[in-house]
Amino acid sequence: MDLWAVRVKDIASLRGARDNQLIGFGIVVGLDGTGDSAESLLSRKPIINALERIGISLDSADIAGRSLAAVWLTATLPPFAKSGQRLDVTAATIGDSISLRGGVLIMTPLRGPNRLVYAVAQGPIAGIPRGVSRADALPAEELANLPIGQRMVASVGTIPGGAIVEREINLNLNSRARLYMNLRSPDFTTAFRLAKLINQTLGIRSARAKDAGTVEISVPDSYLGNTVELVSYIENLEISPDNTAQVVLDERSGTVVMGGSVRISPIAISQNGLSMQVKLPTPEQQEGAENQAAADANTLRSDVFMLKGGADLKEIVDGFNKIGASSRDLIEVLKSVKAAGALHADLVIR
Repeated sequence: MDLWAVRVKDIASLRGARDNQLIGFGIVVGLDGTGDSAESLLSRKPIINALERIGISLDSADIAGRSLAAVWLTATLPPFAKSGQRLDVTAATIGDSISLRGGVLIMTPLRGPNRLVYAVAQGPIAGIPRGVSRADALPAEELANLPIGQRMVASVGTIPGGAIVEREINLNLNSRARLYMNLRSPDFTTAFRLAKLINQTLGIRSARAKDAGTVEISVPDSYLGNTVELVSYIENLEISPDNTAQVVLDERSGTVVMGGSVRISPIAISQNGLSMQVKLPTPEQQEGAENQAAADANTLRSDVFMLKGGADLKEIVDGFNKIGASSRDLIEVLKSVKAAGALHADLVIR
């Protein structure tokens, strides 16, 4: 087995078995003078509408004291979530509330993109550590008079297990005759290898790569009605993925991350008095190269290195490290080498 092999479940997922986002508009009550102001209509009208639905009539003038806040709720519905299962909820203010600490979210439906209710949220706001908000140190009246930019507002909180699933998303795998595995990093070679591996393991030709990101699997007769077992079997197969060569440069930290398949064409490099050449080896160099490690470099001067053509990026990095180049120098060199067409990899700059 290849030492670099990984499980299929770590590089691919079953189509349909995905998270779904839920949202809702709710009211947090019980705030100690840190809720929305009387000028904020975002919380007044919704709370009046909520009370009217349970038979209580109230005028907006009767709601005062910054004791409540309008919040936007978000939650993630995982695949195969069942009715009664609990979800974590995040609440974020959308009015001029100062802090959500100490408040309680009243019952709020959480909807999916299709506007159907999938869960109901309710409970005390948590997840706001002490010291985040100046509400810990100042009276509410004084804090309310501060400019918003100076309040250090604790405007986001969580409700662990605060939502209960009310509607399930039906994903009946055992009734399916076809399955689709989606690669998290689409690649034609990896997709072909996965299809070939599945066919070899099952002993029949049931899988094919549809494109760089999808492998289609026809469920064998022996697994019809028992697709879950087939998925489990496929997920635990081991495969060696293949990815496009890529170099990631983080200019803020000076970090360089690279894959092992990055290659450099013959090129001369000079940066801040430091020089390096990547060139095709002479016949004399070729004779002695067979017994040397690929990362060995031939030193010409203390600040000049020569590497054979086709050297990988690790050799370039090692060479610059040996002659004292900084990470900033290396990043600028790699950007220039890419611009010259000699770096055979995708360059990602952050």
